[in-house]
Amino acid sequence: MPIDVPGWLKDNAQRGLDYNREGKGGEGLTDKTLDEAREFARGYTTESKVRRMPAWFARHRPDLEAPANKPGNEDFPGAGAVAWLIWGGSVSGDVMDAADWAQRQVERLDREAQAFDRERKVMDSIEAQLIKAQADLSASVAERCDLQANFEKLVADSDTALAAAKAEAEANAAALTEAKAALAALESDKAELLKQIEAAMQGQVSASKEAAKIAASVGCKPAALSPADEGKPDTQASAEDIRKAFLAMKPSPEKSAFFAAHRAILTATR
Repeated sequence: MPIDVPGWLKDNAQRGLDYNREGKGGEGLTDKTLDEAREFARGYTTESKVRRMPAWFARHRPDLEAPANKPGNEDFPGAGAVAWLIWGGSVSGDVMDAADWAQRQVERLDREAQAFDRERKVMDSIEAQLIKAQADLSASVAERCDLQANFEKLVADSDTALAAAKAEAEANAAALTEAKAALAALESDKAELLKQIEAAMQGQVSASKEAAKIAASVGCKPAALSPADEGKPDTQASAEDIRKAFLAMKPSPEKSAFFAAHRAILTATR
């Protein structure tokens, strides 16, 4: 960035360039030094130039002690005075004015550089904090997304488990209803079976009584026949009456005993 120079420094440089064109500058001036003097004459310079100026003036201050470099001398200006002017310095009065001005610029530039460094460090710190904050935010967002995904999965799993439990409960309820219906049917069957058993027992008793009546009416002896009498006609009842009595009886121990007692008659071929 160009640095503005004061008017007196600009005028000094222009005087030095004029003396140099007159051939009074000697052979020690470089093209770079002359280009920088032209920048002085145009009113600006560079940071590199001002940083070199204090050391140059301190090194060449003794040159002004030569008689030819003192204003008023008939040989003025000598090559040292021309170079001094070209570097922006004054050859009368405060001859170190350009050096002092340059030193102030260096100090200002250093302060600005330090301030810039501090500002840059602050900015770097802020940028680092911002980057960290963005990273933390990204991590938080990712974590929140993970938590949301896990929550949604838990909700979905819970809904699935609830639906399965509900279906199982409904199935159990249906099974319980069927079991109750089956139990009621079994109770009904049991009651019906008990009725049938009771009716059968009543029928058996009635049949036994009826068989006893028939046997009594025909004079049949239900006792077992002796081997000598087996196969002979019963004197108290005819074979036909015995058969009728047997057929009228329902299956029972009495009927079995009756059959055993009259086996010969009941099994005889008519």
